[in-house]
Amino acid sequence: MKVLTYHSIGIPPKEARLKTLYVNPKAFERQIWLLKTLGFRFLRLSEVLSGNFSGKSVLLTFDDAYSDFFENAYPVLKRYNIPAVVFVPVMCVGKFNLWDWKELRVKKPIMSWDQIKMLVEEGFEIGSHTLTHPFLSRIPPEQAAREIEDSKKILEDKLGVEVVSFCYPYGDYNNMVRDMVARAGYRIAFTTKKGSFEDSPNIYEVRRITIFGNDLLPKFFLKCL
Repeated sequence: MKVLTYHSIGIPPKEARLKTLYVNPKAFERQIWLLKTLGFRFLRLSEVLSGNFSGKSVLLTFDDAYSDFFENAYPVLKRYNIPAVVFVPVMCVGKFNLWDWKELRVKKPIMSWDQIKMLVEEGFEIGSHTLTHPFLSRIPPEQAAREIEDSKKILEDKLGVEVVSFCYPYGDYNNMVRDMVARAGYRIAFTTKKGSFEDSPNIYEVRRITIFGNDLLPKFFLKCL
């Protein structure tokens, strides 16, 4: 089974850096159509946690909760009736990418609470991407604990659902951070390390496959196998 991860579903501004993190909306729809046509099973977190999957299966994840998910990915996923997990940097909701906009030279809007609540009502799953998207291994342990624990509490209070999944910002973590995530009550956590779910050393270090904007359809298909 592969966990696929996306960032932006949209067209990158000319001034933006890391343009490959933008997947063209038309390309995204072609990718979804291809997997659906070839009989891939799109999983929910509960199925992943229970091990209730086999064969050609994928879990779709989207980091950072950008507004372009709501504008461009959500309509496609709803049309095909496909679930996905969106990881939210809680203190940036309704704002923009405060953590890296200067480096990327672009302010990328992040969804509002109303939009996130609508996604939950539509059956999408929400995970934590901390409060402020820091490098968790580089800040004091007590601050890291707040980022991990408080983001879960706020999401659950705002959305009225249990938040079981966590995603390490920048893919940055160590054993201490991983153990904090487990103690906070999350049941699964995702890294940026490349590999299949079966390659992952444990449920709090799940490996994923990043989909880039320059992945042509044959390459995308091979990544999913």
